[in-house]
Amino acid sequence: MAAGEAGRKQVTVVAGPLSLPQIEAQALAVLDRASDARVIAIQAKAKAAWPESITLAGRAFQLRWCESPLMAREALSALEESGDGQEARGLILLTPMASRDLGGDVIARLARTQVFQPDAWGMVQQLFKAREIDARLSRFRWMAQLLVERASMGAYPPVPNGFLDLDTAWRHTLSRCLALEASRPDAAMLLNWSLGTDSAGVFADLPDAAKPQISAWLGDSAGAVGTLVMRCVVAGNTQDAVPLGLVCGVVLSPQGEGVHELAAAAIRLERFMGDKRIGIADGRLWAADAAKLLSANALTPLTPALRHGVNERAEALLRDLHVDAYAHLSDVLPLGLEQRLGLLAEALKAFIADPSAALLQSVERAASSVSTHAYADAASTRMLRVKMAVRLCRWMVTERPDGKGRSTRAATGFAALAQAYAREGAFVDWARFKLIGGDDLPGLSAAFVSLRDAARRKAEEFNAAFAQALQVWNREPRAEPACMPVEAVNERLIAPLAQQAPVLLLVADGLSYSIFRELGEDLEALGWDEHIVGPTPTFAVGVAALPTITEVSRTSLLSGRLVVGAAAQEKQAFSSHSALVAASRAGVAPVVFHKGELSDSEGLSSQVRDAIASPQQQVVAVVYNAVDDHLSGSNQIHVRWTVDDLRLLGPLLSEARRARRVVVITADHGHVIDDGTVQRGHGDGDRWRLPSGPLDGSELLFEGGRVKTAAGDAVVCSWSEGVRHGAKKNGYHGGVSAQEVVVPLSVFTPRNMTLKGWQVAAAPQPDWWSPLEAAAQPLAPEVPAFSRKPPRPKPVALPQPDLFGAADPVAPPAPGVHWIDALQASPAYMAQKALAARVAPADADVRALLDALAARGGKLSKAALAQRLGMPAMRISGFVNAAKRVLNVDQAAVLVLDETAGTVELNKELLARQFRVMVR
Repeated sequence: MAAGEAGRKQVTVVAGPLSLPQIEAQALAVLDRASDARVIAIQAKAKAAWPESITLAGRAFQLRWCESPLMAREALSALEESGDGQEARGLILLTPMASRDLGGDVIARLARTQVFQPDAWGMVQQLFKAREIDARLSRFRWMAQLLVERASMGAYPPVPNGFLDLDTAWRHTLSRCLALEASRPDAAMLLNWSLGTDSAGVFADLPDAAKPQISAWLGDSAGAVGTLVMRCVVAGNTQDAVPLGLVCGVVLSPQGEGVHELAAAAIRLERFMGDKRIGIADGRLWAADAAKLLSANALTPLTPALRHGVNERAEALLRDLHVDAYAHLSDVLPLGLEQRLGLLAEALKAFIADPSAALLQSVERAASSVSTHAYADAASTRMLRVKMAVRLCRWMVTERPDGKGRSTRAATGFAALAQAYAREGAFVDWARFKLIGGDDLPGLSAAFVSLRDAARRKAEEFNAAFAQALQVWNREPRAEPACMPVEAVNERLIAPLAQQAPVLLLVADGLSYSIFRELGEDLEALGWDEHIVGPTPTFAVGVAALPTITEVSRTSLLSGRLVVGAAAQEKQAFSSHSALVAASRAGVAPVVFHKGELSDSEGLSSQVRDAIASPQQQVVAVVYNAVDDHLSGSNQIHVRWTVDDLRLLGPLLSEARRARRVVVITADHGHVIDDGTVQRGHGDGDRWRLPSGPLDGSELLFEGGRVKTAAGDAVVCSWSEGVRHGAKKNGYHGGVSAQEVVVPLSVFTPRNMTLKGWQVAAAPQPDWWSPLEAAAQPLAPEVPAFSRKPPRPKPVALPQPDLFGAADPVAPPAPGVHWIDALQASPAYMAQKALAARVAPADADVRALLDALAARGGKLSKAALAQRLGMPAMRISGFVNAAKRVLNVDQAAVLVLDETAGTVELNKELLARQFRVMVR
C-alpha cells in the first residue's frame, strides 16, 4: 500500500533529497506488492551520497542516479548484461524525472510500469505493517519523514489490528527522536528528561517544522508545567528547567507575596522562557513538580551528584536574580535550610534574652519551618538538637513564676527533689546534653551554647538545693519505693518480684537517669511495658551510696548492705543474699555476671543465655559497663544511647523476653557530662575526697548515714557539675549532684504480662516534652528575607462569621454547665454511645481526653496525651480509636489519630457542629 488509502489520509510527499531509509521503505512497499520486481524507479529531487547497493528482502539491489532517459537505458542495459549468475540482482533507479519523461521503452521495464513518487506516510504504513493510518496524523507531515528516518534504529513492531493510531505514532516519534518513552509524557517525565546531557542537542537536531508541534504536544500532555518546560527548551535553557522550577518555589512563594524584590525577580525570569510571563499558579505547580523530582521518593530518584548539581544551579540562579536572601522560602534548596536554621538561631537568642510565651511561639514556628524542609533529616543529629533546643525553651517557660507547669523549684525535701529530678530534671539533662557539639552554622551553635548555659544555671541551683537536702536525709535515710537506697533493692524489690516471676536484674554501671529515659523509647518499641506499684503509684528511683563510685555503690547494691568491695565480693554476697535465696528454687542460687563473662566470639555468651533461659534460675543479675566505659574515654564522638548502639543489650533483652522474665533496670550511680568542667584541687576520685582542709563553695561534707569508704564514714563531695579533680574525660562520678545520686529503678515486663499489685505505667514524659499547643505555623510572611531580626509572632486570625447563617445553630451551654457536660448530655452523643455499644469509652475517660486536647489547642503527641491521661503510651491508639466511634459522627474527622506523625488532634469547630454544642 505504497500510496495509502484514498480519502483516509492526505498524501505526504517527501521533499528534498531522499535518505537511504526512505529509499528502502519505498522499495519494500513495492516489493510487498510485487515480490519479483527487478527494477524499481523512485523519484528523487536531487542526488545524494547513497551506497552503490543495498539488500532488501534477501536480494541485492544496485542504486543508480539517472538524470536523463539515456542514463536510465544505460543502467537497464548494464543490468541485463550482468549474466545469468546475477538473476537475483535488482536495480533501483533514482531519478528527478516523472514517468512521462522517461519514454515508453523504459517505463515498460519498470515495476508496476511507473516511477514511484515517495509517500512518507505510505512508507510509515509499510514500516508498521498497517492497513490504515489515523487520519489525524496528516497534520504532522514532518512526523512521517522522521519515522522513516529513524527506522534505521530498528524495526517497528507491527501495530495491532493493522491500524496505526495517533498515540502509537507519537510514542515512537518521541522515543526515537527525544528518548521519551511515552506518547503523552507527564511533567515528571519531562523534567527528568530535561536533565539528560543530550536533551538539548536532540531537540536542536529536530527539523524546524517539527519543533513547534512537538513543543505544543508535550505542553498539552504534561499540562501547564509541560508548557513552561518546553518554553525553556525552545529558548535554549533545557537543563535549567528543573532549577528554574525550584527558583519559582522562592520567587512565587505564597509567603513572599507583596515583596518587591521577588516581584522584580519574577519579571527577570522571563528571559529564560523566551520572554514569556510565568503565571503564579502555573509557576507554583512547576515548583512543586521540580521539588518532587528531587525527592528520595520520586519514581526515578536522581543520583546524589545530579541532585547536588541541580541545587547548585538553582541557588546560582537566585543569586543572579538578586533574591538569594529569600532562599528560606524554599522547602528543598539546601541554602533554604541553612537560612531557616539561621532564623531559628535568631529566634533562640531572642527567647533566651526574654523567655516569654510569645517568643516561644517564634521559636516553635522557626523550628517547624526547619523540620518541614526536605533536607532536614529527622534522624540526623542536627534535627535531634533542634528538637531538644525547642524542648528546653518550653521547659524554661514552664519554670518561670508565671508558668503553668509543675516546676522542679516547687519540690522540697530530699524525696520530693529526687522525684522531681526523675520526673523533670532528667529530661532537661537529656535535652541539654544533646546540644553539646553545636552545629555547622556558627550562629546556631552559639545559640545552643547560650541555651545550655541557661539550663545549666538552673541545674546548678537545683543541685545546690538537692545536695543540701541529701545531707539532711543522709542522717536518717528511709527506704521507700519512691526513694530507695541501692542497698535495699534486693530485699525490697527484687525478692518480692522473684516470688511472682523469674527476674533479670540489669545493673548498668554509671547509667544516668537521662540516658535511661533515652533508652526507654526503644524499650517500649521492643515490646516492654514499664510497671509501677503502690496505692498511689509513682516511678521508683534509686539512691546511690556515697561517694557515688562503683566500689561503694555497686557492691552495696548487689550485696544488699553498705560495703566497699569489688566483683568477687559482689558475686558471693548476691548469691547468698537471704531474701533472694528464699525467692529462688531450691539448690539454684541467684547468680550475677560481670563484664568479662558477658560475651564470647558469638556475642552474648552461652553461659549468660542459658542462665536467662533456665526456668530453674529465678534470679539472674548482669553488670553492664558500656556507660561507665564510655565515661572513662576522652573521645569526641557523639553517642546516641539506643539498644542497637549498646552491643549486648539487645541480646540480653531478647533472651529475657523469650524467657518471660521481669527485667529490673537500675544503676549503681549516675554521672555528670564534661561540659566545660574546671579542674579544682586534688581528690581521691573524680568528684570526691576524704576530709582534709577547708571546703570550697562547690563541696559539702557528708558523715555517717550511707557514707562508706575504706578509710571511714566521712567524705567531701562536689555538688556542682562544673567541677572535677582529675584529668579531663567524657564524664565523671563520685559527687552528689542529682545526676550522680538519683538512679533508675524501673520494672519492665514483656508486653501483656501481668504482675500482682503492679500496673502498667503511664508515659513518663513531662508536658513540655511535646508541643504546648497545636499551632506550629510556618515562617511568618512578615520576615520574607533572611535577616538578622527574629521573626515576629504571627497574629492569631479570628474566625470569620458565617455569612449565610447555620441551618442548625450551635447552642451555648446553660449558665454554669461545662461544655463537655452539655456535649455528653446531647442526643447526638447518647446516640453515638448506643451505636458504639461496648466499644464506647466511659464518659469520664472521654472527658479527660477532651480536656487534655482542648487545653493544648486541640493537638497533642501520643506520648504527651498518654502522660496527661495517666495511660500507657502503647494503649493510646486503641483508646483514641474507641473514642472516635463516639465522637466522629458519620465518620466526620472530629478526632484524628495520625500514627505517622504520632499525634492526636481534635477539630473543635467540627465537634461543635456535629453535636450542636458550643466548645469553649
